[in-house]
Amino acid sequence: MDDIQTQFVADAQELVERLYNDLEQLRSARLHGPHRRELAARIFRRVHTLKGSAGTLGLKSISQIAHEFEGVLDGVRLGRLEITDEVIDAFEDAVDAIARALELSLSGAPQPGIAAVTQNLKAMAAKSQHQGSIATSLRSALPPEIARSLSEYDLQHAREAIREGAKLFIVSAGFAIETFDEKFRELSRLLGQSGEIIATVPGESAPDEITFRLLYAAELVANETMRQAATLGRIETSELRIEPSIVPARQSAAASPGFRRSTGEGAVASVKIELARLDELISDASELFRETNRALASLDAYLPDQGETGSARLRRRFVELEERLIKLRLVPCAEILERAATRAGRIAARLLGKQVEFEIAGSEVGIDSALADMIAEPLLHLVRNAVSHGIESPEERTAAGKPSTGRVKLAAFSEASRIHITVSDDGRGIDLDRIAEAACEQGIANGAGLTMDQCLRLIFRPGFSTTTEVSELSGRGIGLDVVDRAMEQAGGEARVATEPGAGTTFVMILPAGLALVRCQTVRCGQRYYGIGSGRVIGGRLLEASELAEIQSSRIVDWEGENLAVFLLPDLISESSEASAPTSNSLLVWQADHHRPARAGVPDRLALVVDSIEAEHETLVRSLGRHAARWHGIAGAAQLSDGNVALILDVEELIKMQGEG
Repeated sequence: MDDIQTQFVADAQELVERLYNDLEQLRSARLHGPHRRELAARIFRRVHTLKGSAGTLGLKSISQIAHEFEGVLDGVRLGRLEITDEVIDAFEDAVDAIARALELSLSGAPQPGIAAVTQNLKAMAAKSQHQGSIATSLRSALPPEIARSLSEYDLQHAREAIREGAKLFIVSAGFAIETFDEKFRELSRLLGQSGEIIATVPGESAPDEITFRLLYAAELVANETMRQAATLGRIETSELRIEPSIVPARQSAAASPGFRRSTGEGAVASVKIELARLDELISDASELFRETNRALASLDAYLPDQGETGSARLRRRFVELEERLIKLRLVPCAEILERAATRAGRIAARLLGKQVEFEIAGSEVGIDSALADMIAEPLLHLVRNAVSHGIESPEERTAAGKPSTGRVKLAAFSEASRIHITVSDDGRGIDLDRIAEAACEQGIANGAGLTMDQCLRLIFRPGFSTTTEVSELSGRGIGLDVVDRAMEQAGGEARVATEPGAGTTFVMILPAGLALVRCQTVRCGQRYYGIGSGRVIGGRLLEASELAEIQSSRIVDWEGENLAVFLLPDLISESSEASAPTSNSLLVWQADHHRPARAGVPDRLALVVDSIEAEHETLVRSLGRHAARWHGIAGAAQLSDGNVALILDVEELIKMQGEG
């Protein structure tokens, strides 16, 4: 594949993501005429672009799908085909097929499954063509000079607007030649606030004036609208009397339940930049911040009264700059969560005949674009598993006293230098007995002796499956091992918690490539470590006698609660010589209740450290795929004084100590 084709694939994949978003909005807005028409036209333009570009570059499979897709969209825009669940499902299948074809075109692999999608689209297009010409009677009811200029699409637009309760108006507008373009745009904006401009045709010629006639649909033309329009030029309005029999009412299907999101297109200008160059810029800004901080520290020492306020303000501005630079390299989690709900979730539910609602939480959380690409496929597998294995059939749910519609929640949140992506369902839970049986049948282990934790770890094993029948969605032993492999590559981890009859939660915990994190810095020996401030609830100095007692009992009283005590040198395997304390402090830490509980890790505990240092915002870098070798280390940060601090994952350190 040459450079031109590679660039087309990259651009086309962006178009595909926008199509997925458009189809989600169309499913929600299909009963709202103006928005539905806008979306149908937008989808048509995107598909037309894909068709033309793919055809030019010889990517026949993509061009073929887009061509048949266009045919169905044409029927929708002409009113020959109603937008039903079946139609939107076919659209989603088509976009999914285009997405697969784009991925396979990069590898040169064969592209199966296209024929079924194109045949379905072709059948729908043929059905719409049998409807024949539409809106003929409406054309004859319009003024001849207007009717001659309208396309079938314009007539269908007018017919739908009338069905929705709008009236048709002819707006005659005349503007001075010098400013007609500016005034016409302003008039269009003004009329668009309360109605729709269906078509614009030239008006009668007049000296020193450009005239237009607009076919306009609105429930009414308000006096205030006319007052503002009159300031733009010569504006006249007349209502067209359309007999109801010309445009008979049509009953639309009710909107279906499911995932909901309704936003505008929100397209903005953008520029592509290599991630490495952006990282260099962030590093340079961070280094500049440290140098400036050292200079300001000197200034504060010599001019404490004059320099302190200005220094604090400048430091705050540097922190804000770092935050903004880091956010440039992130993509909203909303994109990958919604894509998974659409691509995997709804398609799986439809194939299995299940009713499922999808909920998205934490969509504002940002994730590195490289990580987003890495977890895209694992997330699809998790959502597909939630629907196919977790959510019961409507009959099973009703018999179990549950609502017939199942719920799958996709959520994202960030903590310190980690991103947490969760997929949870309210289904049947994981059948641990069946996992044990399958393990015996496949000769993996003696099922009778497997613990719950071992069973849950087995489901990530390559080739392991509890399903004996192969279907489009399961039974091939391919799925959760993809999640485990992706986490290994990213330096993250996968966790799972389940409750029979109540549901299952999968969590992917990923290291953020770069994150600006508020950390509590502590010292152990000659080294510095960071702990996310959100997990620290207090701390204090320890007297020598109290320290000796705590080291002996490993229990401390904190505000009336007995907490387990852990010595940081023990957790990080720091030698006693290197960690000889000059003073000792106690820091109280609590677990994050958004995450599945870790076996052997208390909800709240105390850490003994040599000293508690400053708390501040710091730029944390992940260890990437090398994180697997550094258990319990979430990242590294360079402090303002030049020292490097390792960011600790306290839960992982305690878990490792328990296993040791």
